[in-house]
Amino acid sequence: MNWDDLKYFLAVARTGSIRAAAKVLEVNHATVSRRINSFEKNLGQRLFERSHKGYERTLMGHQIFTEACHLEERLNSVQRKIDGKDTSLSGELRVTMPDVIAQDLLMPWFAEFCRLHPHIEMEILDSTKAFNLTNREADVAFRLCHTPPEHLIGRKLATIHRACYISASCRELMLDEQWLAAQSWIGWNDKNRRPVGKIAKEYPRLSAKHKIVSAALQVSACREGMGVAILPCFLGDKDPSLVRIPPYTSEAKFDLWVLRHPDLRDNLKTQSFVNFMSQKLLENVDVIAGRI
Repeated sequence: MNWDDLKYFLAVARTGSIRAAAKVLEVNHATVSRRINSFEKNLGQRLFERSHKGYERTLMGHQIFTEACHLEERLNSVQRKIDGKDTSLSGELRVTMPDVIAQDLLMPWFAEFCRLHPHIEMEILDSTKAFNLTNREADVAFRLCHTPPEHLIGRKLATIHRACYISASCRELMLDEQWLAAQSWIGWNDKNRRPVGKIAKEYPRLSAKHKIVSAALQVSACREGMGVAILPCFLGDKDPSLVRIPPYTSEAKFDLWVLRHPDLRDNLKTQSFVNFMSQKLLENVDVIAGRI
């Protein structure tokens, strides 16, 4: 049995569609369809029921999926152990984190690390999705959480604070309590139109008006005077087009962790990157905590 066939099978089984699996595997969707049809023909078994809802596993598909997952983990374990002994400072390094900390906090340090190690090629996965480090979807993860998974190693580097910001063009107006009370929150979605937490309670009279689910667009809207936004202090405090609103307080929201798989503990490339980024973050802990 060809492992590549199982790789294509797992991608379709997990995503439920040919096109989604093709995106994950970074191949043409026709290639995925052809490999799945060939796999079923070689086995003499139908593994998926095709419908308008997508690809649903048959009973045999469920059984093969369970075994294939075990096999995938063993193969990944072998690869991790091999990679864990790598003492070179070259090749690909996959790093994942939420886009807001990638763009507004970590990117300058990524660039500096790449200048120091020009033979390392970084793949930056800016997503809130928790990529599977066991399956090598990423080598290093920066995660916002209070308790990271027990099977990963790492450390908490900082606690991210957030505060309430408004356009700097309203700097004088916001000193008027009545004017400030008449402003609106920039909400995220229907469920989170009104923010929650300690600092949100300090402004009980503010209404909720807009819905913007992108952190980058929330910042832009706030700059343009569309309302009050709750933003990470490392982003809002350094932006001259934004100011905190009275009483200027912040609150701790997320712990920032850097994590990797234990098998990559001695991988020089991963180790060098984690040490470099940890040092940079620790040097800037006051910025992250909103104390500057």
